[in-house]
Amino acid sequence: MLGRYVLKEVLVPYLVGVLLFVALLTFDLLSSLSGVLLARGAGAEAVLGLVLLRLPWTLSLALPLGLVFAVLVGLARLIRGSELKAAYAAGVPPWALLRPLLLLALLVSLLNLLLLAEVRPRALEAYDARLTRLLYGEGVLSGALRNQLYAPPGLGVYYAEEVRPEAGQNRLQGVRVVDGEGRVYSGGEGVWDREGWHLRGYVLEGEVLKPFQGTLPFPVHFRPRESLGSRDPYDSTPLRELWQRSQVEPGARFALYRRLADALGGLFLGWVAAALGLSFRQAAWAFLALVLLIFGYYVLWTLSAQLARYDVNPLLAFLPNALYGLLALGLTWRMR
Repeated sequence: MLGRYVLKEVLVPYLVGVLLFVALLTFDLLSSLSGVLLARGAGAEAVLGLVLLRLPWTLSLALPLGLVFAVLVGLARLIRGSELKAAYAAGVPPWALLRPLLLLALLVSLLNLLLLAEVRPRALEAYDARLTRLLYGEGVLSGALRNQLYAPPGLGVYYAEEVRPEAGQNRLQGVRVVDGEGRVYSGGEGVWDREGWHLRGYVLEGEVLKPFQGTLPFPVHFRPRESLGSRDPYDSTPLRELWQRSQVEPGARFALYRRLADALGGLFLGWVAAALGLSFRQAAWAFLALVLLIFGYYVLWTLSAQLARYDVNPLLAFLPNALYGLLALGLTWRMR
């Protein structure tokens, strides 16, 4: 019964918090595009279309941030009304109040996982296409990736100066391959489909250079993507395809772990916020905690991305969640 009451106090602030963060992020988007939109004479319909296609990206940030806002604001109201103090005096354990908030945080993380896995990447791809039409007329994104290096396990190193998508396959330009046995393949162009890399060129075995025409095995096939709507080149790649790319593309591994870590972020942020809020005796601490929790998570999130640029272990994408998880466990232990 008390758990439902606590949830009731949190749900309304949660809706307000999500709307607040959506409004702030949307305003930031419009301000960054305002010059381009005005120069192109974009109408209200075009602007609204961009905002709606960007909405899944906005929600993927607003859902966990709004949860921190809601938990701390809702618990601050209970603190001001001395309701938490009365509940503790009546013998209600803090865990009984923490449990429903943890469940809410878990539900938010699951919803965010759905957004990050499929909805956001596909919406960003559509956003990119619409923004490109707005900027360059009816042209479409080429999708071409340049200077691509892949390292499928046990198969050597594959390189292409350019990978350009076509119907059901990718066109390769400037191909160089060193297989697992040290043979070096080269060709001006080739085709990449589900069977592998089809190449016509030359192969160097030892010191002997011979003509070559055949198929080199490659374990995955995906369509190259580029994004105008995000700084992350993998942001418009659905989760399943991102997992495939991570098998052969070192840079995609961090992006995969970051995607999963972002989905779990709501759980750990909500857990820490709830454990802190239930430990406070003065409401003013809740608002300070709100700022520090969001700022601290952002600092760790940015740090892990910077470390990834220097080829540090991609599992560091989970650094913010790991530290916040330890903090949450410590706070929960103190509440016993």
